[in-house]
Amino acid sequence: EREMYGSPEDANQRYIAIFGTRTRFVVMILVLLCLTSIWSNILTFNFAVICMAPKPVNETADPFGNLTDQPDTYSYTKAQNSWITSVVAIAALICNQIVVAIVNRVGIRTVFTLLGLTSAVATILMPTAIRAGYVWLLVARVFQGIGFAGNFPVIGAFCSRWTYFKQTGFFVSVLVAYVQLSPAITNPVSGALCTAFSWSSVFYSHGVVCLVLFVVYGIFYRNSPQKHPFVGPVETGKIATGKATVDKKMIKVIPYWAIMKTPAVWAVWIAAIGNFTAVNLMFLYSPIYLSAVLGFSTHSTGFSAAIPPLAQFLMKLICGFISDRIKFISEVNKFRVFNSVAFIGSAICFAVLACMSSETKYFNMLLIGGAAGILGATTGGFFKAGPVISKQYSHFVTGNISLMLTLTMIVVPFIVNALTPNNTQDEWRWVFVITLAVQVVTDIFFCIFIRGDACEWTEDEWIRRNTVVDCSENTRKPTEAEH
Repeated sequence: EREMYGSPEDANQRYIAIFGTRTRFVVMILVLLCLTSIWSNILTFNFAVICMAPKPVNETADPFGNLTDQPDTYSYTKAQNSWITSVVAIAALICNQIVVAIVNRVGIRTVFTLLGLTSAVATILMPTAIRAGYVWLLVARVFQGIGFAGNFPVIGAFCSRWTYFKQTGFFVSVLVAYVQLSPAITNPVSGALCTAFSWSSVFYSHGVVCLVLFVVYGIFYRNSPQKHPFVGPVETGKIATGKATVDKKMIKVIPYWAIMKTPAVWAVWIAAIGNFTAVNLMFLYSPIYLSAVLGFSTHSTGFSAAIPPLAQFLMKLICGFISDRIKFISEVNKFRVFNSVAFIGSAICFAVLACMSSETKYFNMLLIGGAAGILGATTGGFFKAGPVISKQYSHFVTGNISLMLTLTMIVVPFIVNALTPNNTQDEWRWVFVITLAVQVVTDIFFCIFIRGDACEWTEDEWIRRNTVVDCSENTRKPTEAEH
């Protein structure tokens, strides 16, 4: 029997040979698809709401002028729409620190799998919740928000465990690109499904795909490359280069106070506010702007709304690749250049867009695409800076970028709905002005306070000096530095 099936060592070699020394890239793609699926589940409502709304009177009357029934249609007030979006962010905000703490203790395999399955089930049940009433819709959105709470902590934890230090920028740029990849896929797919079937098919299809992806993830993923059957010693050695060598129990003790006192960390978080103010505006509300303000049809809106995130997705990949290979300027200046190109370039597009009328709808659409596309350069800016300055604590620093995403997801809907009661170009002009102002201010803060190397509290000597771990009880005694 041993000769027929070979030894365990032979089996291990066959597993390793499947992907060679590139298993980390396969795992990265799987994680990207899972992140994309969770965000897509949230975005489904922002497109489906266009399809489920009752049609205008002139479209629902028979030849004699009599109104016909419109079954299975639903509409919501501006205030209700604000809460439908914001409640997702509130749920994610409440759960974020809980998820970060659990990830720090047990890793992301089990946590992310459970969060993904939660998002999948909530999305599949969304049509039922909508038909049951507004309160049940909010409940379903809460569970989508809970599922979303793990996205950025997962990115931080994955990059700290699975990336080779020379490829950090590329891995970060790929994974954070889920924010753009989701609407690039969801908007045209949702438009096609709404046209061919019904609005409920949007939720069912996204939920089922999410379910399948997370079953695969739960089976295939490992919290550490050393434990993965497809990862050999060559790849393990490459990934381990530059990683901390102190006791694992010490690494699990996060120096919260030291991190919170670091201006460079706040530079990353403040820059995230500028980024996600624009991202949430474009990706949550571009279908509504294109449809209600510029007058695109449902089918055209789906494909038009895919242009901004697709442009940003491509820019993220390009800039993430380039930022790792530029050697003639310092790391800190690379962060400043990439972040400023992204924020100021996007702000200029918004400034021009604010001067346009709704009559120039195709040019307006291109300006939104330009604002989104150039914002993709942030992968060489604050997105890359987070893991670089925090190293093994990236799951906390990068994970808290999600706080900025959720905070802006709470605020942006109320700003948009308060300023655009009639969805006119004149009303939207002020939305664009506010967005560009936030981008300029946050970029200035980032450029002043960011640094280009790892912070002191990531170094082995600092950790040994400031962290005390009781190994017998597996508990920690904080030192004065931690209080």
